[in-house]
Amino acid sequence: MKQKSQKYGSCFKELRQLAGFKYKDLEAIMSKNGIVRLENGTSNISFERLAELLKFMGYTLSDFMYLSGESRVDEVYGEKFHIIRYQQGYRDDFFIPVGVNPVRLSLFESEKILLPYDVIDAMLGLMHIPEQDFSYIINGSKDDYFVHYINWLDRIQLREEFAEAEMIQNEAHKYANNQEIKVKILEKNFETLNYNNEWLELHSQERLTRQYTDYRVLELTAKACHQILNDEEVTEIGDFLFGIELWLEYSLGILALNAWQLPYSLVYAIISDINLHEKEYKGKLIYRRRIVQTAGRCAMTLISRGETQKASALLSMVHHYAEALDTHVQGLYRFAWAYLDYRNGKIEGQKEMLRVIALFDFLEVPISRDFAQKYYNRHVLNLEES
Repeated sequence: MKQKSQKYGSCFKELRQLAGFKYKDLEAIMSKNGIVRLENGTSNISFERLAELLKFMGYTLSDFMYLSGESRVDEVYGEKFHIIRYQQGYRDDFFIPVGVNPVRLSLFESEKILLPYDVIDAMLGLMHIPEQDFSYIINGSKDDYFVHYINWLDRIQLREEFAEAEMIQNEAHKYANNQEIKVKILEKNFETLNYNNEWLELHSQERLTRQYTDYRVLELTAKACHQILNDEEVTEIGDFLFGIELWLEYSLGILALNAWQLPYSLVYAIISDINLHEKEYKGKLIYRRRIVQTAGRCAMTLISRGETQKASALLSMVHHYAEALDTHVQGLYRFAWAYLDYRNGKIEGQKEMLRVIALFDFLEVPISRDFAQKYYNRHVLNLEES
C-alpha cells in the first residue's frame, strides 16, 4: 500500500510540475503540507479531492491513472497522432478548445496517457481529418468499415455490378438517416443536457454530424457508381472533399470513385494541393494508385465531352505517380492517354487502346480487360458508327 501511495505521489508531482503549478496555486483546494505529504507518499487522498486538484491543473482522473500505470496505454494512438499533427503543422495549443492543453497533448503523443476516443475524434475534426483515415493508420493499413466499402465499390464500378452498388447505397442511406435523427434530438434537447464540460456538449453534436456526413458521403459515392449525381449531390461531395487537409486511403478513395462526375476545377485544385506534398504520397502504392485513378477517370470524362486540353493537363499532373504502379492502374493510365490521342485525331491512339486491352488479356487481368473493352466499344466504336 505504501509503495502505491509513493507511486501516486510521484505521479501527482510530475503532473503538477509539468503544468507549472506551485503549492500556493493549489491552496484553495489543499494545503501545501497536504500536497507535500501526498507527493512524498506519506498520506492518502480521496479520489474526489484528487480529481478536483487534477481538474484545476487541466488534467483528468484518467490521465492520472494512465500515468501512474493503473491503466494500460495503447501506444500507437499518440505516436500516429503526433506524426499527422507535425506533418500538418498544427501548434500544440491548437486543441485547447476541445480540452487538450499542450501538456496533456505532450503526454498523449509521448505515449504516457491515452485520451478518450471522443476527444481524439474532436481533435481530428479540428484538423479536418476523417476519422476513417486515422483508423486506417492505427490499424496498420488494415481495412476499417469505410475503407472496406471503398475498395468494394472500386471493384463494383469496374465490373458494373450496379445491384451491389445500390445495396451499399441503401445501407449507407439508412445509417445516415439514423445519425441525422440523433443530431436533431440532440439539438432539440440542447438546453436540458447537463454535461460537465461545454466543449463536450458541442462536440457530441459535431461528432454525430460528422458521422452523418461519413455515411452520407458513402451513400452518394455508391450512387455515383451506378447513376448520375444531380448538381446538389455533386456539390455535397465537392464540399466534403474540399474540406480535406490530409489525403489518406479513405479520402483518396472517395475522390477516385467520384472523379468521373466531379468538376474539372475541383479535381485540378485537389491534385495541385496534393502535388505540393508529393513526397508524402509517392512512397505508398495505394496513395499513388488513387491519385492516378482520379486524374485518369476525370480526364476520360473530359475527353468524351471534347475537353481534351483539360484532360491532357490532368494526366500530365500525375505522370510522376504513374511509375511502378500495379498493372490495372498503369494500364488504364495508358488507356486514358491513348483515348485522348484518338479524340485528337491520331489513329495511333486507337491502336494503343487495343494494345492495352490485349495486354490486360495476356496478363490475365479480366476485370481491367472487360472494363477497357466496354469503354472502347461505347466511346470509340459507337463514334465510328455515327
